[in-house]
Amino acid sequence: MSKLFKFGLLLGIISFVSATELINIFPMESYNQNVGAWLKPDAADYKQALVSESYQKQRMQEFYRHYYSSAESDLSPWSRNYVNHQLVQSESHNILQTERLMLRGFANPINQQNIVYGENFLPYSAQWFTIIESNMALEKPIKLSYSSDGRAIAVDNLLVRTLPTNDPLFYNSKIAGEGYPFDNLQETAVFIGMPLYVIKQSADKEWSLVIASDDVGWVRTAGIAMVDDKFITTWQKTARKNIVATIAQSSLIDANDIFRGVAYNGSTFPLAETNNSSYEVLIPVADLKRNALIHKTKLSQSSAVVMPLSLTPENIARIMRNQIGKQYGWGSMFFNYDCSAEMKALFAPFGIYLPRNSGFQSLAGKTVILDNLSSAEREQYLLKNGHKLLTLVQIPGHILLYIGNYANPNSTQHELVAMSYQNIWGMKTSANDTRYVIGGSVLLPLLAQYPEQTDLMSFYDSARSKFRLVYLDQFPEN
Repeated sequence: MSKLFKFGLLLGIISFVSATELINIFPMESYNQNVGAWLKPDAADYKQALVSESYQKQRMQEFYRHYYSSAESDLSPWSRNYVNHQLVQSESHNILQTERLMLRGFANPINQQNIVYGENFLPYSAQWFTIIESNMALEKPIKLSYSSDGRAIAVDNLLVRTLPTNDPLFYNSKIAGEGYPFDNLQETAVFIGMPLYVIKQSADKEWSLVIASDDVGWVRTAGIAMVDDKFITTWQKTARKNIVATIAQSSLIDANDIFRGVAYNGSTFPLAETNNSSYEVLIPVADLKRNALIHKTKLSQSSAVVMPLSLTPENIARIMRNQIGKQYGWGSMFFNYDCSAEMKALFAPFGIYLPRNSGFQSLAGKTVILDNLSSAEREQYLLKNGHKLLTLVQIPGHILLYIGNYANPNSTQHELVAMSYQNIWGMKTSANDTRYVIGGSVLLPLLAQYPEQTDLMSFYDSARSKFRLVYLDQFPEN
């Protein structure tokens, strides 16, 4: 009886939303996307540092610990303690058990809403899951503790997948907020030069289960190479002097004039030498045995900066100009960015490490929890207590940057509103029956009500279970 009831309920939901357009376009014409209109070059504080030099150096040290260090107690995939924690979460639970649980969770849905579909809108068959499970080879014993032989590095930009397949996995596309682009197997991206730890390979060796600085998942084996002490020593020796961050997408062409990949915004590389108009940086390249070699390439000084870049409104605006308007990429799909990836790439040049998902990003600075406030109280608190360009606002499933208070340009009252920079798929209605798609990185005021569509749920809405401010100019409170 309960199954029939659930099925009937689902049909009711689908019937209701099918009468409504599940996808609409949010009109952005009234919202100025010129960064200079909000971060004005003639402002008195435009070139002033928002944090101290010593604070940035401390943040930069934390960044190094995640992406370059091999010290046992640090947080890199080359660090023993970090790897061991990822391999064995507790005495009764390890990484192989986690993989089994995730696979079975998709293969055995608990209700109709959890049935999973492919790109052809058809449910996946039991055979599809059986083939993937066989390729995962989870029954094959592996060493569940750190080994120096597992150290690796990304020699290509890689998509991190929950399961070893490029096939997408969607929930019912007839339900608002499901279907494309929300591929539930797409975790994140790993960029060229990021450290990795290889746990195991798939049976066909096409895929490797890896530990990255921000995630654990499956990547294409062809995009990684193994590293040894000699490689790491050279890599770290250069990185300890200086690291360069990409602020505008660039091609990586080595000294032999060979294309080695794309440097996406927020990618970082050890700096070998500074020339008049370029930076010579190190990149990893795989030899025929899939061991990593070090090559050099040049990045234009207009597309990269030495870290940590001084955290001023001018420099934030410079990076925003290179990123604004780019398309939304769920889980870094197509190597585009979603909300948390956007924040991560934005703050990397300043040496501020941010985790990959919004939940963990909410712990990256001093956090103020406003969950129990009313919608109006949430708005007033942000207007009064937001730190310009340094406050992340977290709501369930989303995160954005508060950039300051401005007179509402679309209101005759010109009341003060909080302005945000964010990468967002879309806004939902209070009835949760449709999405108004924005689909990229934008400057958007946080309004109690949007005149273009008055039934959209405000970012402040107290119906949202979380509303938290994260001050990135302060360290997290332990």
